[in-house]
Amino acid sequence: NVCTIRNMEERNQMNLRPYQRKAIDSIYRYWKEGNKTPGIIVAPTGSGKSIIIAKFIQEILEDFHDVRFLILSHVQELVKQNHDELLNLWPDAPAGIFSAGLGRKEIQAQVLFASVQSIEKQCHKLDPAPQIVIVDECHLIPRNENTRYQRTLSTLSLMYPQMKVIGLIATHYRLDSGYLHKGEGAFFDKIIYEIDVQFLIDQ
Repeated sequence: NVCTIRNMEERNQMNLRPYQRKAIDSIYRYWKEGNKTPGIIVAPTGSGKSIIIAKFIQEILEDFHDVRFLILSHVQELVKQNHDELLNLWPDAPAGIFSAGLGRKEIQAQVLFASVQSIEKQCHKLDPAPQIVIVDECHLIPRNENTRYQRTLSTLSLMYPQMKVIGLIATHYRLDSGYLHKGEGAFFDKIIYEIDVQFLIDQ
């Protein structure tokens, strides 16, 4: 059960900015409340999305050793950046990369950082299927079901119906379809936590 919310004293020992800590805790709380639908963390540019992803993965695996992660991005630069951030935080992380552009296809890695273009037609080979999928720059998941992201996530959810999906994005609005969590065909259901831009500027 990955809904556990960590002891507050233990949390305070971690070197995160307060809003990064709150972003991670909001995911635990969202699941603990029984929510099973995909949720969004709004993290503006410069707020440390890669750090939030890395720390969240580390915490989950420290408590639940068998959980498998898939972290999806649309460009190889983000795949590498998120992978490297996890290894900077946790050098022994069971992490790998699946990206044709990076020349790596480590599909059996427990924590797999992948480009959606590369993994789409190979995701059926993920065994076991990922229990948690994180989508970076999740505004790129359109409402149209016949897209790489939608096909990939649909395949994975058939493999593991209890799969949990978290998206991270700088802004949760698309010019062509509006808010990512509202309206017919929206993939995401709720904004779990939003880091305020003005707060970051003030800091």
